[in-house]
Amino acid sequence: MSKKLIVHAGFHKTGTTALQSAFFANINELAKFGINYPQVGGKAQHKAIYSLMGKTWGWEDRGGVTATDKKWKNLLKQVGKAKKTTLISSEFLCELNEEQIARFKKDLKVADAHIYFTIRPLLKIIPSAYQQHLKIGIKSDYEKWLHSILDQPGASTITPSFWVRHTHAKVISKWIAEFGADRVTLIVVDEAQPELMYDTFSDIMGLPTNFLKKQENQDSNRSLSLNEITMLNRINRLFPKRRSWHDYETFIRNGAIKHLTNKVEPAQDDLRLLTPQWAVDKAKEISANSVADIKKLGIRIIGDLDSFADAKVPIGDNPAIEMIPVDLAAQALIALDLRVVETFPKKWILQKLWKMTKRDSKKWLKKAAKK
Repeated sequence: MSKKLIVHAGFHKTGTTALQSAFFANINELAKFGINYPQVGGKAQHKAIYSLMGKTWGWEDRGGVTATDKKWKNLLKQVGKAKKTTLISSEFLCELNEEQIARFKKDLKVADAHIYFTIRPLLKIIPSAYQQHLKIGIKSDYEKWLHSILDQPGASTITPSFWVRHTHAKVISKWIAEFGADRVTLIVVDEAQPELMYDTFSDIMGLPTNFLKKQENQDSNRSLSLNEITMLNRINRLFPKRRSWHDYETFIRNGAIKHLTNKVEPAQDDLRLLTPQWAVDKAKEISANSVADIKKLGIRIIGDLDSFADAKVPIGDNPAIEMIPVDLAAQALIALDLRVVETFPKKWILQKLWKMTKRDSKKWLKKAAKK
């Protein structure tokens, strides 16, 4: 029996985290159906794709970690051992250049491969993407960032990766060039019916209806409120230059902010991020051109791309916020629990343990001497 490869290659901000949580939660059940979902750290194969790209996670000049090829080789071993079908999911695949896609295909050595992309309207992606970039430390306010990506579409001095990820037709065409249009499928995400994405992937893999479902009490990666965005933006601006990416990732990205998005529901009357009308108009213009380009590619499309013309986001100018609620600040502080210790460098932990042991030993000896 020939092997099959199912690749979910993005796009960013299209419900990928939720879908990957469903894949990960069902690893053992997927195996019973002959589907291998490789484990290379985390709920998806991001680390392996970073490894393939030689990409740096974090701030390159302040402690960011550049991936070696170790995780990629690990993934290849797992794919090689699979007897039937392998499922790979990472939105970072949409950032591969032509040479990396060619290597992806060559190294995996699976002739029967099909590439799937999930997509939602560019207008809805934009505010979500801004928040995601805030979580890696950008200091720009929303209006300035919007100008950086929309004044000259295709380029951005603040977040160059945005258009690498979201020039959708161009990204898809690179995969078509390597795999062929008949092996690339685009799935339009319907926010009104989120279960359709799970059902579509269940059908693709020949699984029973309702096999894949949204995982409750998992990483939600929900949108931030305007108060939360303001707080994070201020943190980014005040975060000392002498402190490293490791500090930021541990205490801010995976500490305070992850706690808020996963564990805390904002109040119903909390302010939402607003997108100015000029940006909405520009995003819809770019989106219309993108949809037209995608239709020319000759790929299979599941869902209604034309619905993108009716996409809506909250419109307006964001008010200046100088004060945030006390409860919000308190919730951010609550996020600092003992699990962050797991991310500390071992050498640093051992040094601290040794100092603490010596200190406690001296106290014990003093007490013993008095007796």
